[in-house]
Amino acid sequence: WLLTGNLKTIPADGIIEPPILELLAALSYVISGGEHLWIPRLLSTLFWLVGAFFLYLVARKIVSPNAALFSVAFYLFDPAVVLPSRAFMPDPLMIMLLLISVYTVVRYHEHPTTGRLMVAVAASSLALFVKPGICLFQVFGAFSALIVYRKGFIKTLSSPHLYLFTLLTLLPMGLYYAWFLQGAADRIAPDALLSLGFWRGWLLQIEYMVGYVALTGALLGVLLLRPGTPRALMAGLWGGYFLFGITFTHHVSTHDYYSLQLIPVVAISLGSLWNFVLADLWRTGSAHLRRMTIAGVFLLILALSAVEQSETISLIARQDQGEPFPGKSVSHGTTADYERRAEIYREIGEIVSHSPRAIIFAPDYGYSLAYHGRLDGRLFLYPESKTVREDFEAL
Repeated sequence: WLLTGNLKTIPADGIIEPPILELLAALSYVISGGEHLWIPRLLSTLFWLVGAFFLYLVARKIVSPNAALFSVAFYLFDPAVVLPSRAFMPDPLMIMLLLISVYTVVRYHEHPTTGRLMVAVAASSLALFVKPGICLFQVFGAFSALIVYRKGFIKTLSSPHLYLFTLLTLLPMGLYYAWFLQGAADRIAPDALLSLGFWRGWLLQIEYMVGYVALTGALLGVLLLRPGTPRALMAGLWGGYFLFGITFTHHVSTHDYYSLQLIPVVAISLGSLWNFVLADLWRTGSAHLRRMTIAGVFLLILALSAVEQSETISLIARQDQGEPFPGKSVSHGTTADYERRAEIYREIGEIVSHSPRAIIFAPDYGYSLAYHGRLDGRLFLYPESKTVREDFEAL
């Protein structure tokens, strides 16, 4: 549509993230001869699975191989990742690159050579570039915590590798923002830190992504980590997520997928808890008792998590049932006939001659209507909204 002139608009908020997955999808459409949405969804799934491999490699460095497998199991089967791990969005690629970054950072600190530093820089800069700024605090949290543990705080300040890593890792993201003049001001609202609603909203997003049972177990797992690299690494990753949350206050308290990067951190921390129960707590017990106890604990955690995230599981299970149009979005507890929606949106677009001055009142913030109907305009929210009144006056 952009090439033929039928659609000459871009998103109102501009191009925020580099359209990497979009370009890959477009290329696949050209090769396959059609817009097959299963292709970018498959790419996202593959990204998430590759991330699981590097999660295992990272976890193995701080817990036992069996505990690392448990971490991978949580990362793959957490109900909240079922939808985003196959969604047409940059986040699965970002999480994959974050885990690759953490793995290369750990390898660098095991043997701090310039070559390994450059590998860590390459992986980390890509993780920051795919979705600028989101993984920033965790990448630098992991790197900084490990270098401080290895060299001490004073020597860290004079380390040329620290400044080289910082400069080269930030360079691609910085050039991208400078070129597109895009910032993150709308995502940063420091005054929200004084609001109880912000903290409550953040906890609700965490509950949706991992659940309070897993979060509690993960925090306990951090306390059980052995001193040294394991504790320093996880302190950097947990601290990085916390700094991210108090920086991007608006989105972290309202958008669940802004806490996707918490899932691998929780997964590795749970591996520490699993490692403690299996290897330490029951070291003196019989093998049969140990297996029975571990199975019981695992089933209890699974049952508690399933009850806690029953709504998430239900939404995933019901998403393909399809109710008659208009229906409601999945997040509101019901499903919708999306094929029928697309057909009606196309009809609406033809009726209004694909107007660029439409007043849009539709689900999904009107994006689906704008896409399928090839129209643009103002989103109608609520009549009592001051913003809406101002929009109407502007029209």
